[in-house]
Amino acid sequence: MTAPPEGATTATTTGFVEVADRVFVARYRQWDVNVGLVLGRHGAVVIDTRASDVEGSQVLDDVRRLGRDIEVHHVVNTHVHFDHTFGNAAFDLATVHAHDNVGRTIEDDAQRIKAAFRADPGAGPEHGYTERDAAEVMATVVRAPDRTFGSNATIDLGDRVVTMTYAGRGHTDGDVAVLVPDTDAMFLGDLVEESAQPSFGSDCWPLEWADTLTSHLVQAADRIVVVPGHGRPVDGAFVARQRDEIAAVASVIRERRLGAGSLEEALREPDPRLPYPLDDLGAAIRRGWDHLTPPAP
Repeated sequence: MTAPPEGATTATTTGFVEVADRVFVARYRQWDVNVGLVLGRHGAVVIDTRASDVEGSQVLDDVRRLGRDIEVHHVVNTHVHFDHTFGNAAFDLATVHAHDNVGRTIEDDAQRIKAAFRADPGAGPEHGYTERDAAEVMATVVRAPDRTFGSNATIDLGDRVVTMTYAGRGHTDGDVAVLVPDTDAMFLGDLVEESAQPSFGSDCWPLEWADTLTSHLVQAADRIVVVPGHGRPVDGAFVARQRDEIAAVASVIRERRLGAGSLEEALREPDPRLPYPLDDLGAAIRRGWDHLTPPAP
């Protein structure tokens, strides 16, 4: 997750809003992150849990405001990052689902982000969090997934199902799409962002990301409600446009890596085909460079 650019839409309220039949989204100020909620006859599924046990408890409070009898039996983490997983600790009665790679990397990723906050806890509200928020992140005991899967998994809520699909690497190596088939509602986590450009971090896979989104778009009708990890719900056309932008980034990286230039030149030279500022693509270029480097003999 990166800070929203100047002028981007940001969350101003909390609480769940219905975006499809018994499918809700709450958008929270800290890290401008979205949390999903799907209701069924046999309980509820929460999709992503925010960035600390305190924030996860606030999500539970907002669920109860919808109805005191709602029981959250399942949690889905769309990917490994702390602003989507650290709230797992608040859902002690629920089964947490995620991709196999999330289960494999969540402890190491948690240590990485806590070290980053210890080094610089006070970036300020303009980055979507306060020093108190950072302290709550560092104090959270991380809860790993209870059940992981490789390609597909299903949660049965009695009168409807929620499906989880892994189509490849992108924002991380464990991004999943969460689909509510009877409503055409889909959650894509940080494979798509609306309130900022896609976040190319140190664990991204820029050369594969567009293909992953293409696979998920096969499931998406033109009318689908797509909930990004951050920002307002979008549609399939928005996802396709962002997929094309990510593909353009990958194309430039491949061209530069396979050409005669150096990594330093690739990081420095602008290109009108790049849809995002070059300064924001350093990690993507370095990662792509490494992925296209032949292994040592």
